[in-house]
Amino acid sequence: FMKDVPTLWDETVFIDGYPGKYVVLARRHGKQWYVAAINAEKGTKKLKVKLPMFSDTKVNIYSDRKDRSPQLKQVNIRKDGEIILEIQSGSGVILKN
Repeated sequence: FMKDVPTLWDETVFIDGYPGKYVVLARRHGKQWYVAAINAEKGTKKLKVKLPMFSDTKVNIYSDRKDRSPQLKQVNIRKDGEIILEIQSGSGVILKN
């Protein structure tokens, strides 16, 4: 996966966040979107975010389980682009269409 992540971006969009707590950023390379979310707090964070770039599509979600083992799942994003992200403490989540 990491070998396929671009190093140059056409667009970067701030989705949500608070300094020192968490951040959700979207980046686009061509027609490909990547969304990264990082949780710097001690507890698991559940965030409801709108991702219009993924409206009514399937995305791959790369994340950690509670035991820190990697997890990959594919989900359908609703037409309104809303999704609830669960981010483990000191960890992150990546979404890719």
